Amino acid sequence: MKRIILIFVVTLLALMVLLWNLASEINTINRGIKNAVNEISQIKKEQATLVKYKSEKPLSLEKFYLDVFNDIKEVSFYYRAPCEVKVIGAKDLVNIRNFFKESQYKGIKQVDLFCSFDLRKQRNAYLLDALYKILESKPLDVLDVSIEKGILTITMRLYGA
Repeated sequence: MKRIILIFVVTLLALMVLLWNLASEINTINRGIKNAVNEISQIKKEQATLVKYKSEKPLSLEKFYLDVFNDIKEVSFYYRAPCEVKVIGAKDLVNIRNFFKESQYKGIKQVDLFCSFDLRKQRNAYLLDALYKILESKPLDVLDVSIEKGILTITMRLYGA
């Protein structure tokens, strides 16, 4: 009788361990499914935001460069902060088309832009706020921002056709 009870208890313990492992594997699978659903929903949101740009005509990179150049110059003039805007690698602004490169997006070109602002005489950061508000809705990426000895340097990448 004792042997039968011992075998029954050992079998019961083994079944409990197997059920515990099964439950932990099911929890792991459920977490993986939830993570996959979250990733899929994020991808669908990104896709929905990209669809609205699909039918738009791409902006000419030369015109877009001039728009960004003029916007930056206006902001710097308004806040009386000396500013320099140039295409990285270009010595003059005459032939900037030579510096347009193909981007990772099909049919879209890119150009890198360097901006520097002298902030030594600025007492507030309204210039940065105004610059951010102007540039936030434009198709560009800010690659690098640094402040050294009161000079703010921003490197950005512009996208266009």
